[in-house]
Amino acid sequence: MVEPRSIATRNGLLLALAFAAGYVDALSYLGLSRVFTANMTGNTVLLGIALAQLDGDAIARSSLALAGFLTGAAAGAWIVERDHSDSVWPWAVTLALTLESLLLLAFAAGWYLAHDSLASATTTAVLIVLSALAMGVQSAAVSRLEITGISTTYLTGTLTNLAALLMGRSRRKSKPFRYSALLAAVWTVYIGGTVVAAVDLPRNLVLALALPVALIMIVVTIATIVFRPR
Repeated sequence: MVEPRSIATRNGLLLALAFAAGYVDALSYLGLSRVFTANMTGNTVLLGIALAQLDGDAIARSSLALAGFLTGAAAGAWIVERDHSDSVWPWAVTLALTLESLLLLAFAAGWYLAHDSLASATTTAVLIVLSALAMGVQSAAVSRLEITGISTTYLTGTLTNLAALLMGRSRRKSKPFRYSALLAAVWTVYIGGTVVAAVDLPRNLVLALALPVALIMIVVTIATIVFRPR
């Protein structure tokens, strides 16, 4: 039987991941020429608009983000799917998030060192790919937790499941209230991440770049302490 404390810890870590994903999405959109690196639904829309407008630069940015995300998701899936544990938080998820933290560290360091030359298409492209790789890894890691309807990098499914659960509750057929609350919390925290990033980026570049890296490292540290195989 899974201990309630383990479930609570897992849910708290999920919220931290959602905040980081929203934060990184806002950073990439505001600082890397209007591209999403976590939310591939939005990025696909941007790609379609760029194709319609024959905007070569925008097509390249969105395509790089999609390719980076898919590559990161594949790498993350390769790590987590090799672990067949039925634990509430498999050890492979922590390993995948460690990779994400390293990718975000490279992203932050690269942006900081090249922030005076972000107009360079090559610099922007590298940062887009690093950010998208990290978000793809996170998406695969969270998927391995197998919590129905929960994702930290895209929110359409989360909102759909929340609406379905709320309607189900009125017919007495839904899952417990705490599950609905978790879905709502993931959505809310993701928005919170975007808001904080939009405030931080113009004011303090170092803080803006360091915060998501530190947050993922904290998640990895807590997961290592609480969920390390014994």
